[in-house]
Amino acid sequence: MRRPGTRDLESSTLPSWLRRLLGIEEEAPPAPTQPPVVQQPQQPTPPPTQPTRPTTPQVPIQNRFSTNFSRNNATMLSQLREAERYRSTIEAAAKRYGFQPSVLCGIGSRESHWGLALRPKGPAGTGDFTRRRPRGSRKGTQPPDGGGYGRGLMQIDYDWHEFARTGNWRIASDNIYYACKVLDNAQRFFADRVRLNEADKLRAMIAAYNGGATATLRAIQAGKDIDANTTGKDYSRDVLNRSGWFQLHGWP
Repeated sequence: MRRPGTRDLESSTLPSWLRRLLGIEEEAPPAPTQPPVVQQPQQPTPPPTQPTRPTTPQVPIQNRFSTNFSRNNATMLSQLREAERYRSTIEAAAKRYGFQPSVLCGIGSRESHWGLALRPKGPAGTGDFTRRRPRGSRKGTQPPDGGGYGRGLMQIDYDWHEFARTGNWRIASDNIYYACKVLDNAQRFFADRVRLNEADKLRAMIAAYNGGATATLRAIQAGKDIDANTTGKDYSRDVLNRSGWFQLHGWP
């Protein structure tokens, strides 16, 4: 307790020589004040990263077609071997126009057995030797060069396509690409004139390849079968039947 009017003798106020005489130890200077350490909030430990799995590209869903041909049908196997010779062209043309390669295979099978049914056999052969009435510049009942009306692997018609008269129809790739152009034109024709479900759109396009777009449209508008004006009245069904067989052998 401090008496009134007095104050403690603080050693810190004594001169240093007197503190040494009295045996008072020097006080260490106060340590510099450190700023308070701010505790950072603890971040949660992220879970271990999983290895990235490659994404599978989205492949358009392809139509699957049924077939009543046996898998080992000898005639179809011969056509398969011929079609394989042109596989890169068929697939490239199908990709450009948005068709399934198996559909092109079915058309080539129906039209020329992929060249085996032509005279001479192969992409430079012709077919369809049926006599026709004179038309346009053609005065006889058959083409003046002695060939048939169907030209090349996809049997481009001599009367209806300039390509079949003066074009490079004997070149397999040109013939296949031209056939795709004909199919694409038919597809556009129907898109502007009639509403069909997807299956019938495909059949109408194929039927028009054989019987013509206008004749096929007339059949549809009359309530007839899509193949009513095609050769054998079964063209699109037969083509898709053949397409289904090619699918059994790896054609998409």
